[in-house]
Amino acid sequence: MQAVVLDLFGTLVAAPTPEERASAASRVAAVAGCDTTTVESYFRDTWHVRHDGTLPTLTDLAAHLVRVVHGPGAAAGPVADELRTLGRARLVPAPSVVYALKSLRAKRLRLGILSDASAEIVAAWPSGPLAALVDAAVFSCTAGAVKPDQRLYGRICAELDAPSDQVLYVGDGGGDELRGALAAGMAAVAVRRRGPTNALAFGDTDWSGPVLDTAEHLPAYLAERA
Repeated sequence: MQAVVLDLFGTLVAAPTPEERASAASRVAAVAGCDTTTVESYFRDTWHVRHDGTLPTLTDLAAHLVRVVHGPGAAAGPVADELRTLGRARLVPAPSVVYALKSLRAKRLRLGILSDASAEIVAAWPSGPLAALVDAAVFSCTAGAVKPDQRLYGRICAELDAPSDQVLYVGDGGGDELRGALAAGMAAVAVRRRGPTNALAFGDTDWSGPVLDTAEHLPAYLAERA
């Protein structure tokens, strides 16, 4: 095994809950000049367009949000700033996750992130604590596809300079990501979704392969397979 590719939300950091989505909507609504319910509906109804490459930059995303919720054009800048702040808050891992990633790096494994993510996550990523712990990150909104599109798996393998049959994919299973990894020639292992039981998830499918309780168990799992 040369590399490990990890999902982000629900795997390394908690998947958001409906309550967190409502709180984020309230904060965005305050600067977008509209009511919270309208922004919450926007978040709920635009998942695909926010993640599939249609809105690759934070500027694109903020302008789209303001337009859809019928806010004033001048609100786009403040909305972008608020979205970036929210993105940063979502990228804070538990210390135990940081330790696990450092343990994997100590084994000379290359580490990659492959995530369905919208533009505020991409904007916040470089200054976040996880960026320095991995060798490459591929996000759907800039890659132009969502999981399980095979182009995503090919791209992260290329960025890690590792053949797919030497890569282990790790994720909670959203977006049919695990079967997508197998189709790309990778090995795959699931982790139980990180976060509360009502955490939001998209595109779950059945999985009969190996399952770990958390990403923190990954170093021990690999040691057992060595």
